Amino acid sequence: MAGTQDTRLVGITGGIGAGKSVVSRVLRLKGYQVYDCDSRAKELMSGSEELIAALRERFGESCVLEDGSLDSRLISAKVFSVEEERVWLNSLVHAAVRNDLDTWRKSGKGALCFVESAIIATSGLDRMCDSIWLVESPEQLRIRRALGRGGITEKDLMQRIRAQQSEFGMLPPDKTKRISNSGDSSLIEQIDILLEVESKNIK
Repeated sequence: MAGTQDTRLVGITGGIGAGKSVVSRVLRLKGYQVYDCDSRAKELMSGSEELIAALRERFGESCVLEDGSLDSRLISAKVFSVEEERVWLNSLVHAAVRNDLDTWRKSGKGALCFVESAIIATSGLDRMCDSIWLVESPEQLRIRRALGRGGITEKDLMQRIRAQQSEFGMLPPDKTKRISNSGDSSLIEQIDILLEVESKNIK
């Protein structure tokens, strides 16, 4: 299920520190709408009655705090130690995000809109996209950027970089276009070229 005939949906993905958020920021400055999967998933987890009900049924009343919000620490502890629970939770959230994205896309976002996610293939979003932009950077530059932001150790960062390689290997080659982000001005030029290509493919 790709974009409707009136809306072309393009996925933006890339590993940690590659610069997918920079690409999204440039697109927003150009006037395009970009759906941020990370932030929207967090909003759905805290505000979707359907998701909260499913989590309550799966993990019990203790996973919901007195104010009605989820106890994220308790849920994290449950899914961290049991692979089956982690797979179940990911499946639940991915389905909710796909449905939410579909509603968002149909609500008048223009002829060309975008979705940003580090896990476009794993989450099933690749099937919704007409095209996918894979943002790439040299590994040492990615490490420097990610460590500079803080909040992660070098060991954890390297583990995440290695784990993400299989994710990008699952992207459909016929839909995937690559963007090289080495931190120079050519990034804007590459985005403009791809925008022209995408615009020509709008039906």
